[in-house]
Amino acid sequence: MKRLFCLIVIIGWLGNLASAQSNFSEQLKQYDDVCFCNVGLMHPKSLLNLDNNMEIVFACRTGKTLNDLKNLGIDFTKSQMRLLRLADLIQKTDSVYFTQIPILTEENTKQLRANSSRMAQTIIPIIQEDFTRLFALLNSKGLQRNSYSLFFAYVLDGLVWDVLEQNNQMDNRSITEEKPFWDGTFWMLAPRREFSCGTNSMANGPISINVNWSENSIIKVPSYSRLGELLDDFEANGKITQPEVIRAFVKYDLFDKYGRLKIPVITNHPTDNIYAQSLNIVNKIADYLQNDIDYSTVLSAYANLTKGQKITILYHEIMWDILDVMETNGLIKKPVIFAQPTKAQPADLKDVLFIVKE
Repeated sequence: MKRLFCLIVIIGWLGNLASAQSNFSEQLKQYDDVCFCNVGLMHPKSLLNLDNNMEIVFACRTGKTLNDLKNLGIDFTKSQMRLLRLADLIQKTDSVYFTQIPILTEENTKQLRANSSRMAQTIIPIIQEDFTRLFALLNSKGLQRNSYSLFFAYVLDGLVWDVLEQNNQMDNRSITEEKPFWDGTFWMLAPRREFSCGTNSMANGPISINVNWSENSIIKVPSYSRLGELLDDFEANGKITQPEVIRAFVKYDLFDKYGRLKIPVITNHPTDNIYAQSLNIVNKIADYLQNDIDYSTVLSAYANLTKGQKITILYHEIMWDILDVMETNGLIKKPVIFAQPTKAQPADLKDVLFIVKE
């Protein structure tokens, strides 16, 4: 009977471990992760994707000793824990490990998004006259199909950050000996938004090519290395001339038969009308973010967050809410590549690409 009892206890213990591990896996599926950072040795998401690092960091959001991790059935090694500490993903206080990155609960995410939605609805009337002029300007240049991506990736997710940094509202994101892996703000929150998008940029000195992307898209950039070559070719020759680049992108209709680009090229200078009109929008948004929000009430459950980190996390939600509200009100329309991904054609890729010159 004693042996049978021990066997039942062991089976029950193993069952609890399996249940705990399964629970972590199911919870993690609900979370989205966002990184506003500079990368040195490795992107934080790449670090978390190694072994079971994500599981460890997720478990330590409430503070765990090594014995706690063992009791949860979470495997680890000393070197693994050391790496996570060096990469600023966990910290150790006495014998307890705490997650360094904010992992928002569903309740905290709900509260954050309620605030960001309300703020977005306040901001839109402030900038409506300016974005109406911007869209009219883009239409006059035959760039109406690029309006959504330019408004998001160039204005909201581009110039706004630049102005906030110029005004010293953002935290430093420098790769140093003390922070060799990455530096910036990395966070996780749940649930995932039904739709969100972001911006990928590749720069060659004072010129960059930018891609407005979404996980919803089926048509994607076929090769970012070739895209970098396209940028280099354009910078050197004012058009696309390299046979390898032409072959890689000809079906995407990014240039005509003479190599002249069909995607927007914007110069960040007051003489460029798109830049000048965009800056009117940006300055009003930045002014609101800097002067009209009490950041002591934002994410107050996360005491270690700096004001710069709070601005970063909050504004990421605000900019997506601005898009959502404007689309609901018929003020903006997603490109086909986002709105109808199964119907999108390769040529629709040019709706979400643009070049910026400094």
